[in-house]
Amino acid sequence: KGHRRTYVGAMPGKIIQCLKSTESTNPLILIDEIDKLGKDFRGDPASALLEVLDPNQNATFRDHFIDAPVDISKVLFVTTANEIDRIPGPLLDRMEVIRLSGYDVPEKLKIAEQYLVPKSMVSSGLMVKES
Repeated sequence: KGHRRTYVGAMPGKIIQCLKSTESTNPLILIDEIDKLGKDFRGDPASALLEVLDPNQNATFRDHFIDAPVDISKVLFVTTANEIDRIPGPLLDRMEVIRLSGYDVPEKLKIAEQYLVPKSMVSSGLMVKES
């Protein structure tokens, strides 16, 4: 949501920066690993994201830096998460969840045998890289 202008080095928030850099009112914004949001003395990012992801509120999104309403209702937000249980309930209610499967155990083993183990052996000096 940006810094208030009273702070030295104040800047607009990431969403406003994205709108400016893409020169578009309808960009796709990726929020990676939303399940790992932290809460500390500076605030709760989940409550700020509620305003961003809620279609009833995001037409009048207000960044602290520009202190004027900005319509972000045309922005497409895509978020990723590893554990859906760690996403706060009110935030999850504003999302459409699409589950994608990861690698299964045989696929992981094959990747390790073909790529990870040889790469680790070369980097540790246990095997000479073939040309």
